[in-house]
Amino acid sequence: MSSSSSKSSSTFFSLQALRAIAAWMVVMDHALLELTGNAGENWITRVAWALGSSGVSVFFVVSGFIMVHISWTNFGTSKAAASFMQRRIIRIVPLYWAATILAFAFHRVSGTHGAVDGWRELGYSLVFVPYPGGDQSWSPVLSQGWTLNFEIMFYFLFAIGLFFPRRVALAAIVGLLVAFVLFGSYIPNASLVYLASPIVLWFALGMALAILWHRFELSEPNWVSRRAKLLQQFGDASYSTYLSHGLVLTLTLWVWKMAVGKPSALLVFLSLIIATIVGRIIYGTFEKPILRVINSHVQKAIRVFAVVPKNTSEKRLSPVNRV
Repeated sequence: MSSSSSKSSSTFFSLQALRAIAAWMVVMDHALLELTGNAGENWITRVAWALGSSGVSVFFVVSGFIMVHISWTNFGTSKAAASFMQRRIIRIVPLYWAATILAFAFHRVSGTHGAVDGWRELGYSLVFVPYPGGDQSWSPVLSQGWTLNFEIMFYFLFAIGLFFPRRVALAAIVGLLVAFVLFGSYIPNASLVYLASPIVLWFALGMALAILWHRFELSEPNWVSRRAKLLQQFGDASYSTYLSHGLVLTLTLWVWKMAVGKPSALLVFLSLIIATIVGRIIYGTFEKPILRVINSHVQKAIRVFAVVPKNTSEKRLSPVNRV
């Protein structure tokens, strides 16, 4: 490992920067579509589609990389799968549930996209089960939540892999993802057929990159870290930005039409700025504090249930046997 490289740390600044950029690409996608009305013959629409698709692909590659990286020494160990899923659920679910319930209420009141969604659709959305909507779009109540359906599927598959030795598990997970894409269309279940999209191969690519990273003992160069660190705060808030940007763009467009009139290119950049600011606010005031509280309570619960009852015949537990 060269001296010009940063030491291993819990934060990959370059990955956080990629998360920020991916979130901005998705926001730009949806902001540009406000200009074109999603008209396929408009070249700006095609640029928007490319931005959104690329942003989601980056998210999935980063996800695949990180899952392998944080679990590298945990394969085949006791309780690894349960611990992994616990961390993933705590990370993903609280903000997604809050955003989904807010979107459900907003659609009902405003009559916007998703206004016809009922309790059934809300239930499917909250448990990450894809379903065909009235327009056959497969969008959950919170439309951008469709990517999380793929993420959760990947997490479950990865958690199963943690029961096995690393070499076997990683090869099996990648192989199953490829097989799922190739043969998933034959599964007699519409939701699984939907999830058997080639888009899941981006997870496999991220996993492959992480394997190479560890095999060659690579590390993030200092010059990359220094530059990427400038975007860290936006990468930290990328999940909040991603989940909230739909509502932010809708409200921004409403205000723009009332105050200015017809949408213009300036609206796209204004929407990006506002979505970024709102994402940072949500991260600082809701996402980060609630994660801290939940993790604190989970750790307390683990300590309580992990305590070994003291045997009355023993005076005290030895340090080796204490939990």
